[in-house]
Formats: sequence, structure tokens, C-alpha cells
Amino acid sequence: MKTRLLLLKPPEESRFNFGAFSLGVLAAAVRDRAEVAILDATRLKPGDVVREVAARAPDLLGITVMGPGSVGPVAGLIRRFRETTGGRTASARTVILAGGHGGSMVPEPLLAAGADAVVIGEGERTLAEILERGVRPGAAGVACMAGGRTVLGLPQAPIQPLDRLPLPARDLMPPPPDDVHLLETSRGCPHACSFCEATRFHGRLWRAHSPERVAVEVAGLIEERGAWVIEFADDNFAASPARVLRICELLRAGPLPALILVSARVDDLGADPRLLPAMASARMLRISVGVETLDHAAAALAGKPIAASTYREVFARMRDHGIFSVASLIVGLEGETFEARHKAADRAIQVGPDAARFLPFLPRPAVRTGAAAGDFEPKAADVRDARLFTQAFYRHRDVRERLELAAQVGGIRGMLARGTLRNWEREGAGEGLPPGEGPFD
Repeated sequence: MKTRLLLLKPPEESRFNFGAFSLGVLAAAVRDRAEVAILDATRLKPGDVVREVAARAPDLLGITVMGPGSVGPVAGLIRRFRETTGGRTASARTVILAGGHGGSMVPEPLLAAGADAVVIGEGERTLAEILERGVRPGAAGVACMAGGRTVLGLPQAPIQPLDRLPLPARDLMPPPPDDVHLLETSRGCPHACSFCEATRFHGRLWRAHSPERVAVEVAGLIEERGAWVIEFADDNFAASPARVLRICELLRAGPLPALILVSARVDDLGADPRLLPAMASARMLRISVGVETLDHAAAALAGKPIAASTYREVFARMRDHGIFSVASLIVGLEGETFEARHKAADRAIQVGPDAARFLPFLPRPAVRTGAAAGDFEPKAADVRDARLFTQAFYRHRDVRERLELAAQVGGIRGMLARGTLRNWEREGAGEGLPPGEGPFD
């Protein structure tokens, strides 16, 4: 009889419900070894989650912990499950696993709350081994308690090539919110930004699905699920410009959605002059770019010393090809001076993205750290200024004129510009939240 495995997305919002999507990727890798189900508890109360899990009586419960800020709430959920049910189903004690970025970085509070193990790093191979052999102290990719102390196994070997993984178990996943279908084409990033969570999770190892696999999955989403908006949920889609060109070539030969959303570094996007026109022709018409800071000293300290002129040039080229650009910037980076902070919004306006969002700096622990989860909250001043800088960006005349012109021209970029203007009029002009960057914020 197969192990009953329940994969849980806890009560927490994530962009386009990435948490549930990541569980669909994990489920596909082990569904030949277990009877797998996914519970998306995004909108459930903790007590309802505990009752639902107990009713389903899984042998093994796997919980995704999406970031360091998720560790505390998930630890509370685990503790509540243990206290309320004794951790038992109708037949035996449920084994609880936690994983994901947050669990990998801060495993100790989860173990202290009652998790039997925390998966460190990507979970497919480690979960398969746990299903075969159980939780073993010292096993690769596993943190657990033994003899009153935390035992960390060696890092699990990364899956290579990624095409060895089956297609995500979309039949087990909830319908995508806002009809935006997620698709993973690569993992990690080859760069070494000091603030980056992806580098701490994957190291500087970048791995990619083949262009052929990507094209097959895109076609399947369109033909089988009617997808008209797809997001490539990669840390850095354009890490290999040659691969992007090949993906675009293959996509143009098959069915295309109305819009593909991607995230990429600006220097990778500018590495080959053929790249942006090829991406535009393959419907990659919204690109998010991590700018982080336009202060040279702070950027160099963060390991991302890219000139403001590079951002200005690439954002202008995106406009020329009908691509809507979104810049993300961080308030409170190490090395940020008072002067640089004061100029942050003006500098973002000058380099010319269509939309921008300022985010407070979130301290990131090293993978396998022993720090407590509560150490990773943003500073109140950074939260405040991130909101103010975003509002200042959208209030500026140049930004408004750029968005209004795009809205008049039409197309996908125009649609996104109109959505951004509507958001600003509804939220940003008052005391509410700063606007997003269109209907897909």
C-alpha cells in the first residue's frame, strides 16, 4: 500500500500562488511512490487547516515554508497540529516534514515546533528517499533532531539535467488565481548578489530545462488548459541569452498565449541585441527587472555593480519593442547612505521603467543557519520609505506621461499601462497601498 502523502500550502498569500505551484512540481516527482494530494490552505484559518489535515489522515504531511518570514507562522501551525491531535491520524502518528526556502534557511524553529525533519534545498530527490527509507538523521538534504541536537545532513546532489523531472502535477493543483499559469524553466542564478535568497538556496548553480521541454509545456498549457497568460517563475530567465533565443524560436512555431511574464537581469537582457526583439515576438511582453539600487557604491557592495546607463538603455529598448518593464528596488540595503536613499525615487524615474516597486530590505540568513526566525523582519523605516518612494514614482509627471502614451498606443503594453493607471487612481493617490504595475501585480 502506498504512503498517503499530503502536501500543504499554509494560510499565506504568495505571488500567483507560487507555493501551491511548487508543491505541484514536487508531487509530480514522487507520485509514483506515494498517494499524493495537495491542500491549498491559503484562505483557511489555522484551526480549519488542522481539522482538515486530521480528517484526511495522511501518513506523511509536507509543508512548504516559502521564506524566512514564513517560519514563525508555519512553526505555530505545526505546534497547533501536534497539540490538538497529538499528531495522530486514525491509524498512526503523522510524520511532518517542512521544506522550501524558509525551512532551508531556518530549520530549528520548525523542528522545535514538532516537525520530524526539514528538507534542506530542493526537495524532489530528498522526499523520494524519505518515502523509501523514512527520516534518517544525517541523511543528505535533511535536518532533524537526534540526541537533543539538530543534525544536518550533507547537501543533496542537485538534479541535473532538470529535464529528468516530470511535468508538474497540474491535475492536483488548485486553479491558478487570476488565470495566470506558472511554469518553471530554470532554477537558480549564476550571479552572486549578497542579498539574494536564491543564491543562498541554490548556490551560484543555474540549471535550466531544455528549450524543447519549455516549448512542450507552454503548448500543453495553451491547448489543454486554455492558458492565455503564463509566467515563467524563474529567478533569472535570461541567464543564457542563447537559450532564450532558441526558446523564442520554438515558441513562435507553435501556439502562443497572449502574454508571457518573465524576470531577468538587465545585463543579461542587454547581452545580445537580438534578445529583446525575439522575446517580444514570442509574447514575452512584460519583463520584471531587479534593479535593487541605482547608487553605485551600494550596488557594488551588493555584488551588482550595473551602471544606471545600462538600465536606461535596456528600458528604452523594451519600450521600442512593445514590452512593459517593471523595476524592483530595495530600500535599506547595506551601504545605503542618506543621500542615496533621498535620491532613490528620482533615480528610478530617470532610468525610465514603465512601473516600479520599492520593497523594504529583508535580512536573509545563510542556508543552514541557527538564527531565530524573528530576526528577519524589515525595519519600520524601510517599510515606510518603500511605500513613499513608490508613491513618488507614480506621482511624477514623466511616469504619468509615459504610461498615458503607452495606454493610447494599445497592445499588451497599453493594456498593462491602463491597469497601472487604474491602480494608481484607485489606491496610490490616497492613503491606501501604493499601486501595482497593472492587472498582474
